[in-house]
Amino acid sequence: MLENISNNEFSRLSPEAYRFVGMLDGTRTVGRAWRICNEQLGDGAPTQGEVIQLLGQLYSTNLLKAELSPDTESLFTRYRKRIKRQIQGFFTNLLFIRIPLLDPDHFLNRWVGILGKPFSYYGLAVWSILLAVGLYFVISNFGELARQTADILAPGNLALLYLSLVLVKVVHEFSHSFACKRFGQVGGGGGEVHTMGVMFLVFVPLPYMDASSAWAFRKRWHRVTVGAAGMMAELAIASIAAIVWANTSAGTIQAVAHNIIFIASVSTLLFNGNPLLRFDGYYILSDLLEIPNLGQRSRNYLYYLVKRHCWNLRHVQNPAHSRGERIWFVFYGIASTAYRVFICIRILLFLNDRLPAELFMVVPVLACGAVVAWVLVPLGRFVHFLATSTELSRTRGRAVGSTVGALALLLAGVAILPLPDHCRIEGIAEPADFSFVHTESDGFVLDFLPSGASVSPHGPILITAINPTLEAEEKISFAERRRLEARRRLAQTRETAEVQILDEQIAALDEKIGRVERELASLHLRAPLSGTWVAPDIELTRGDYLQRGERIGFVGSLDDMLVRATAGQKVAAMLIEQAERNVEMRIKKRPDLELAGTIETIFPAGQDLLPSAALGYATGGSMPIQLRDPNGTKAAEQFFEIRVRPEPDSPVHLLTGQRVIVRFSMPSKPLFVQCWRSLRRVFQRRFRV
Repeated sequence: MLENISNNEFSRLSPEAYRFVGMLDGTRTVGRAWRICNEQLGDGAPTQGEVIQLLGQLYSTNLLKAELSPDTESLFTRYRKRIKRQIQGFFTNLLFIRIPLLDPDHFLNRWVGILGKPFSYYGLAVWSILLAVGLYFVISNFGELARQTADILAPGNLALLYLSLVLVKVVHEFSHSFACKRFGQVGGGGGEVHTMGVMFLVFVPLPYMDASSAWAFRKRWHRVTVGAAGMMAELAIASIAAIVWANTSAGTIQAVAHNIIFIASVSTLLFNGNPLLRFDGYYILSDLLEIPNLGQRSRNYLYYLVKRHCWNLRHVQNPAHSRGERIWFVFYGIASTAYRVFICIRILLFLNDRLPAELFMVVPVLACGAVVAWVLVPLGRFVHFLATSTELSRTRGRAVGSTVGALALLLAGVAILPLPDHCRIEGIAEPADFSFVHTESDGFVLDFLPSGASVSPHGPILITAINPTLEAEEKISFAERRRLEARRRLAQTRETAEVQILDEQIAALDEKIGRVERELASLHLRAPLSGTWVAPDIELTRGDYLQRGERIGFVGSLDDMLVRATAGQKVAAMLIEQAERNVEMRIKKRPDLELAGTIETIFPAGQDLLPSAALGYATGGSMPIQLRDPNGTKAAEQFFEIRVRPEPDSPVHLLTGQRVIVRFSMPSKPLFVQCWRSLRRVFQRRFRV
């Protein structure tokens, strides 16, 4: 490992290259050092081409020193090139901007004696215990934790969410730095942290610290620990937050604790812990595989394959030194590129849905910047390479011809060749014939029929409840009636007019007694139709006071199910126009279960009340909902309902409440047309056109 302390850059050399560089002590020529390497290393010695490339890389990184007059102009030229690369990197990574502010090294040296102690075997044991306790509280309260996650992006929680994010990232960055300081003291090299600043991650200001000096550590596990320190710290404070959340009532403290749990888990898994992005997981993987500069070398290997096997270049250097490296380079080069494009698109779509209308131009500008940086600029460089590179002087015609042919085939496949087109929407399974059961009178629940039982209108009682107020009112009414009857018998011997008045009072009282008796009878609920009694939360109602009109479950025939799917206006219009009514369905999170169905009805009028809250964003569904709706069933835009009848002889039986993905077959279209349609839908949904 070579370190340039002037700009905190590191260069890692192979053992053979390090042996060659070590011989350049000012007394040997390059030729003499290379011949000695050949004598000592044999076939493992670097070739002449590799030596020239190595010296060029050392020169470009200002790591060569010779007994010659300094070439000031060359130094400034390399400096300008380095600054130019930094500026280009700034503009090509507008979603990840870093601004250095201060040097924290003195502060870290003062406190590393205390805050560096957790990075030891004793600290690992404490961390493991803390993680197990936090995981216990998360698993024990997972249902409530998931329900609160639905409100994580509510307007009232955004300020607390950002403060929680800053707190988590401060702990994350300082953990990297103190771990770097700790192992720098132990190993006797590296451990310098001189940069602390602000990173704008998708325009959100967050702290960052540069602990890249850990690359100078001799022990691999020290480097891995520094890379994992931030994630370990996040999991530790997430565990503490889970304990606090589970033992506090609703309020600011519980809200902050819940935000920390969410941030530490999601950001760790999607970003820091993912080796396909150049964050902590990437450097950990590189160290574990002992393949430095994995990302760049993977791309170089893919370029090598094209140059060697497509353009037939003979003297092209292979970046891979073993079969294992070749496998990793192919896999990582393709997977990391695809994932970066995917995560960038997801970020742009997230901003498109969340940014206010006043900032509607932000997403198009970022999208155009991404197209320029990832498509137009690389394409321009590629064309310039094909036209001017001396490396292609012998095979330029073949390179240009194969490239044009490949592009023609690609364009034909994308813009001309029809490909199968499918449209997927999400639905909820419900019985075709069912009826909701509501309480008809206020009362306390004494007993109930367990969910899943077969019922009928004359069958078992669904819920048995009591209402002491109604029972007392009934007794008082009967006593009042007996009193009125006694007065009537006395009045029959005196005045006819009084008897008529008492008869009217008794009739009114009988009507009241009948009403009370009907309400008391309604406390014993029966099924409105024959079928299966479905009430998932019925066990929680024992002893509860239920008010009139509360929904407690439903009765339906589970042998005759229906899927109620939701679709936007454009999708519904295409389904109405096409004659094909057969569809394929898969149960969400169970893609192995497949069944067929037929479109039964497409309601032509748009609506905004979802068939179930399970179809909304808040519970992981695909339909955007209004954030202020407490029930999570008010859609943010109008949709159309499509009812699908599953095939009756299907071996897969749907259950009530299951989410189903319905796939419709559309007429075949070129891939370009399909992508353009999807992009247009995003634009129309954003601007309501």
